[in-house]
Amino acid sequence: MTITPQNIAIIGAGIMGLSNAFALLQDGHRITLYDPAGFPADNASFIAGGMLAPFSEIEHMPASWIEAGLESINLWQEIAATLPAPIDFHKTGSLFVAHKEDLHILERFASHLKSQKSCRRVGREEINALEPHLNGRFTTGLYLENEAYLYPSQTMQALCDDLRGQGAQMKQEWADPAILDQQYDIVLDCRGHSAENTDSNLRGVKGEIVLARNPEFSLSRPVRLMHPRYPLYIVPRPDHVFMIGATNIEGAGGEHVSLRSAMELMSALYTLHPSFGDAQIIALHSGIRPSYEDNLPRITVRGNIIACNGLFRHGFLLSPFLSECVRKHIAGEKDNLHTSFVSIENEDHDQRTRKNLRGAA
Repeated sequence: MTITPQNIAIIGAGIMGLSNAFALLQDGHRITLYDPAGFPADNASFIAGGMLAPFSEIEHMPASWIEAGLESINLWQEIAATLPAPIDFHKTGSLFVAHKEDLHILERFASHLKSQKSCRRVGREEINALEPHLNGRFTTGLYLENEAYLYPSQTMQALCDDLRGQGAQMKQEWADPAILDQQYDIVLDCRGHSAENTDSNLRGVKGEIVLARNPEFSLSRPVRLMHPRYPLYIVPRPDHVFMIGATNIEGAGGEHVSLRSAMELMSALYTLHPSFGDAQIIALHSGIRPSYEDNLPRITVRGNIIACNGLFRHGFLLSPFLSECVRKHIAGEKDNLHTSFVSIENEDHDQRTRKNLRGAA
C-alpha cells in the first residue's frame, strides 16, 4: 500500500505522544510535536513504573486489552533495538508475592489466571532461585514469565533523541487542537490530564512513587507485593535503585506526595527486606494519570483530530499498540485487532474535503 506523507501535529510529549510520533515517522509522515513542558516532558509518564505487565491487570482489564498489552511488549522489544540509547528493557517476567495476612489477595488474583500457561505457581525454593535476595521470606507466589519492564525516563529521552534524528520538529509551547486543525492535515491530541477541561469524561487519578537506593539488595524483575489498598510493585533500576509504587488516589490534586502514602510505600519496602531500613531515599514523585470511568484508553476520531487519552496506569504497557492502531487508521489499513480499538465519530465527515480546499488555496 502506497502511503501519502501528511503533515501531522502531535500535542503532548508523554509516552502516548512520543509513541505516535515514532510510529508515524516510519510511514514517512512529517511530524511536529507540541508540549510546553519540553522534550521529554516531566509528566506522569516520566516518573512511571515502566512495568509491561498485562496479566498483572487481568482483574480489571478485558481479554482484548491483555492481547494488546502482549503485542506492546513485542513492539517495545523491536523499538528498543532501534533506539540510539539503551532503555533498560528486560523481558524477565514478573513475580507476585504476599505476606501471610495478604495471601487471600494472591489466591484471588491467581483464580483469574488459571487458563494462562505463562503463569505458574512457585514455592519458596523457586522464589529463592528467581530472586535470591528475598531469602526465604515468602513461601508461595506466582511467576508470570512473559511480562517485561523498562526504564521510563531513559525511554522517553531515547525516543526524543531518535525523533529529532529522524527530523521531527519539537515546539516547546502550548497548543490548541482546534487551532492546529486549520494548519495540519491531522492533529493527534495526546494531552493526557491536560485535556480534562475539553473532555468531560476524563478524570485525574493521582499516583505516587518512592525511589530508594539499597546496595545490599538486588532484583532481576519487578516484584508485585499484594496489598489490600494499592497494586504495589517494586521495579529494579540501575545502580541498586528501586522504585516502589504506586498509589491510586481518586480526585487528588497537587504535585506532592502525602505523608501517609510515603509511609505506606516505604513500609512495604521494609517488609520486602529489612536492608531497606538503611536505604537512601532518592526521591518521592507524584503524577496525575488521565483516566476514563472504565480506566481504559480511548482513541476517538473527530474529523481530522484524533484523541488518544485515558491510559490510566497503562501508559507504557499500551502506548506502542495504540500508536500502531493510529498508524493503521491513518494509512487506511484494517485488521480485526487494531481497527476495533478506534472509535470514529461523525463517520460521514469527509476528512479530505478541507485538505483539498487548503491545497487549492
